[in-house]
Amino acid sequence: MMLKFSMGSRQDNRTINIPHSTAAKLLPFTLTGCGNFVCDSSYFTEREGLAEWLYFATVSGRGILRYDGCEVELSAGHAAVIDCTRYHYYATIGDEPWHFFWMHFTGSAADAMVQLINGGSLRCAELSGEYAAGLYDSLCEIVKLPGRQTDFEVSLWIHRRLTELAGSVEVGAAMRYQKEMREIAEYIREHLSSKLKISELARMSGLSEYHFLRTFRGIIGHPPYEYLTLLRIERAKQLLLSTDSSIASIAVEVGYSDSKGLIENFRRHTGTTPSAYRGAVGKGIAIP
Repeated sequence: MMLKFSMGSRQDNRTINIPHSTAAKLLPFTLTGCGNFVCDSSYFTEREGLAEWLYFATVSGRGILRYDGCEVELSAGHAAVIDCTRYHYYATIGDEPWHFFWMHFTGSAADAMVQLINGGSLRCAELSGEYAAGLYDSLCEIVKLPGRQTDFEVSLWIHRRLTELAGSVEVGAAMRYQKEMREIAEYIREHLSSKLKISELARMSGLSEYHFLRTFRGIIGHPPYEYLTLLRIERAKQLLLSTDSSIASIAVEVGYSDSKGLIENFRRHTGTTPSAYRGAVGKGIAIP
């Protein structure tokens, strides 16, 4: 493990250390250490190779976090979580002391949960300074009496904090990327007959493929390929009723290589075939 740090000249560190029952290692989340920390402008930690995960929530002041090629500022109320096996660096910004709640944890669900929150990079959530200030005391109340039941309650407490973080991250992502996702949705609409690739759409958005897929679905309401299919079906409906073009010709015009792809997707979404739709609607028969 690589570790470099400077504790600085000013520090106020309250910590919790709890003995674990034998069942703790089987739980989704296990607390390995946590505390309330106040540090001066010379504080920093640089680390890699620690087999734990780390949650931050800033109470006051500002800190900087570099992780997985990303850099974020953790000001009051901002929270983040990282995998400590990867390179990371965090430090105080400015002259004001940085006051933050920290929590190291492990567990069978830790890796999957942190990946879910960060989406393959680093995602910071905005909660509140008041929320961050109450985390330490909230956890202290739970760990007064060590034991098996306490381990279960701590695991549940960590899960709730991570779930809150995930929810805040999703809302923040949706607000940040509204414009980009709307523009990509319009691009898809204008290129129905093109062979669109997720990698290209993600590159247009500036996000990783994983993050792009989640963000697009959250804002538009459908995954990109499903959205593309729905647009193709709607366009096919228009052409079926406004032209005498063959099913094969319409299929190519809306982006399918042959009529089979159109027929299969048309039936899946409408419950009927393109030919039957053309005949029924053309005669004024309502299609549910």
